[in-house]
Amino acid sequence: MGLTELRVHDLLQVPSPDAVEVVDPPLWLAGALAAAPWVVVRRAGPRHGRVAVGIRGAMRDQRCAAYLDPAHIRQRVAPEDLVARAAWETAPRRVQPVLMELARRASAFTATGLSWGIAGGAGFELATGMPVLSDSSDLDLVLRGTAPLPETALTAFASLAGEAACRIDVLVETSAGGFSLAEYVGASDTLLLRQPDGARLIARASLRAGVAP
Repeated sequence: MGLTELRVHDLLQVPSPDAVEVVDPPLWLAGALAAAPWVVVRRAGPRHGRVAVGIRGAMRDQRCAAYLDPAHIRQRVAPEDLVARAAWETAPRRVQPVLMELARRASAFTATGLSWGIAGGAGFELATGMPVLSDSSDLDLVLRGTAPLPETALTAFASLAGEAACRIDVLVETSAGGFSLAEYVGASDTLLLRQPDGARLIARASLRAGVAP
């Protein structure tokens, strides 16, 4: 699997903790990867042919940046793959509030016509089977496309997310970068655009016009 095939938020299964390159590995790292040998593609450029990935531990503050040789990838699960197979329907802990809300709203999200996927803790649990969600967990969703995305569909998606019983954070990923859907449909003239070299404020109108800042 080549670097160009991998996208931010993709989950990658690795064969062992030794497969990832970490400059100063924390004490929890080996145990976390032994329990769930998965990493997530993060928003940073590759280094020496290796993709930038993130590793999560059991605690919220246990996060580690690393790099991975694509040759070591055993399996890739994209956020959209979880939607395509309706992974929440067969999840062992499908009674978790976040997954129940996902089940209630999935068909409506799909009806907007946007390509959407599940990221964050919900995506990690659905892909790996590791029980990382709690009753107070948020739901992280990803929309992908080429700017400008259809305004009507974005507004509809944002309305559905805003009506949910749990907090839903939606990140829009385009060739220009990633940005919050809530910010995009909000009243501000600017929004924070996340790119591999960092985040910066841009004019919202530039994205609506399809102009890469």
